[in-house]
Amino acid sequence: MRICAVVKYPPIQGGVSALSYRLVMSLAAAGHQVSVVTNADEVEDDYRIWMEPADRAKLEATFPNGGSVTLVATSPLGRKHAAHIPDHKPFATKLAALATEEIRRIDADVVFSYYLEPYGLAAHLAAAWTGRPHVVQHAGSDRTRLLAHPDLSMAYREVLRRADLIVANPGTIEGYGIPAERVASMPPRGAPVGFSDPNVTPLDVNARIAALAAAGHPWITNTAPMPDELPTIGIYGKLSEFKGSYDLVAALRRCKESGRRFNLLVMSGGYQRERFLRAVDTAGLAETTWTLPFMPPWRVPEFLRALTAGCFLERDFPVPIHSPGIPREVMAAGTCLVVSREIADKQYNRDELRHGENVLVVENPVDTDELSRVLDRIITDPEAARAIGKAGAAVAQGPDATADEGLGEAFVRLFERAIAAKAGAAPSTTDDVPAWQRLVNRFMPATVALLGDAVDGIVREAITRPAVSEAHRAYAAANAIVDAVGEPDAGLPPVAEPAALFERDLLWSHLDLESLHGATMFPRRGAAPLVLSDPVSWGTRAPVASNTIRIRPHRRDVETLLAAVRAGAPYDAADDQQATFLFLKRGDLDGKVVRISTATEEVLRLCDGQTRIADITARLVDQYGIDEAAVERMLLDLVDLRAIRL
Repeated sequence: MRICAVVKYPPIQGGVSALSYRLVMSLAAAGHQVSVVTNADEVEDDYRIWMEPADRAKLEATFPNGGSVTLVATSPLGRKHAAHIPDHKPFATKLAALATEEIRRIDADVVFSYYLEPYGLAAHLAAAWTGRPHVVQHAGSDRTRLLAHPDLSMAYREVLRRADLIVANPGTIEGYGIPAERVASMPPRGAPVGFSDPNVTPLDVNARIAALAAAGHPWITNTAPMPDELPTIGIYGKLSEFKGSYDLVAALRRCKESGRRFNLLVMSGGYQRERFLRAVDTAGLAETTWTLPFMPPWRVPEFLRALTAGCFLERDFPVPIHSPGIPREVMAAGTCLVVSREIADKQYNRDELRHGENVLVVENPVDTDELSRVLDRIITDPEAARAIGKAGAAVAQGPDATADEGLGEAFVRLFERAIAAKAGAAPSTTDDVPAWQRLVNRFMPATVALLGDAVDGIVREAITRPAVSEAHRAYAAANAIVDAVGEPDAGLPPVAEPAALFERDLLWSHLDLESLHGATMFPRRGAAPLVLSDPVSWGTRAPVASNTIRIRPHRRDVETLLAAVRAGAPYDAADDQQATFLFLKRGDLDGKVVRISTATEEVLRLCDGQTRIADITARLVDQYGIDEAAVERMLLDLVDLRAIRL
């Protein structure tokens, strides 16, 4: 099979890039020809993997069975070619052009893309221009952050709707109305083979530091020899509060102040790198810390084997579906894993994880006392930590994990499915539950539980009418259910109607019903006055509320009511007090439901694209006695929620 893969790829750092590399090499090892079209060489320094010449050579490959990986990379535009204003890096255009050329050159059977921006968009264009089937896979941040952005969302939704096959986790894209036969789950995957290879030589940290320092690498901050006899705590990946980077520094400071001696080895980068180094210095850990730039994924096992324990302390992460592979890699390498409860609970083998036996779980990394106690345990008894790491390796892969060879085979089956669909073959799916029903069951569970078997009869007429998509069919079913429970002779308990009304609004916030009919997420400003001052002052801005919000009165205790109904527990329906709820639909269909005050409701009403912030503020100060700073915070919170835009 000839495959054009438009993907993140080394020297771009990160899980998507590493998995793309692993996948194309697996496909090539099985005898397929893969052309990788990427902009990886243009990645910014903060997220660039440091590569030696031997590492660069690994980006392409040729196998005895005829399989191959060929790299097609974009190049920076020189100034004389940058003839567009305002200037930017036209990655999508370059990738689409190169992919189109490569598809035609190799006569590709299929186009694969991983990550929507710019790879999915570029691959969609190239596939459309060449008539080839397109298989697209999303990750976590593009599915949430980028799809939620009102200026970007429509493009990604069209890519997903028009792809021949989408690789996605169950339940993540149903609300877009995409037929089930065009969605495929990603098979479980373990860490790459090299992580569990006992013959991997631990990284010679001092030699690597010396080589980087000699090359003048700017991220080498400590060139003193790292004491090999001391226990080494390590982290790798991006740095941020959500990753627990600063929680680790605070806890290690506590350990040092108690007289413990240790090394901190960091292989990281990102825009917070300088801030992290300042935190290390402030904590008095500069002489105890050694930093490395990102290294290629095939070098990570060497790094892990140089550690006594590897930490992954992600917590309060803003992307709920984020499921990083680092914990699995640490365990597969036989290194003691220190992991947050949030991430431990996301692991496919979470039921096998035993604190103190094959892993060390920190309930809340923000709790410096707890985290420092766990780290102190490692520092004072490194042999016990090594035993935990050895036990962790035994459960790291798991019986359902797909080895590298199986990963390629699984994707070949997906590609064949997309090729057959493009050729007009009858679609096939093993899912007997229609998408509309899954959506109703997922977002209206209390109402469905109350109605039981009667649901089928209630929705029969609604779901047999012509519909634009399965999302529209789901909403038609929800409306039929609400009408039915509102009938006086329905014979249902009093809680049925408020439950159905609330859950219908909840379902609405997870369905893309409007965009196919030309509705925009935010209204166009129309005749709103243009303010030409530079910069535009805060008070003269005229915010506008989203088109995809609903402000509804519902029972104040509706959450308690729904929980009781779902559990089949009795509930006193006498309380009919109401509260105001904001239902917000965003581009990522991660619907938000927020209980709001009367003042917030008034702000949303005033965000009409015409009323200035100064006038909104004056109104709230006069009517509700709220000070100006509180109004500003309210507006900024609504911007962060994407309920309004400035």
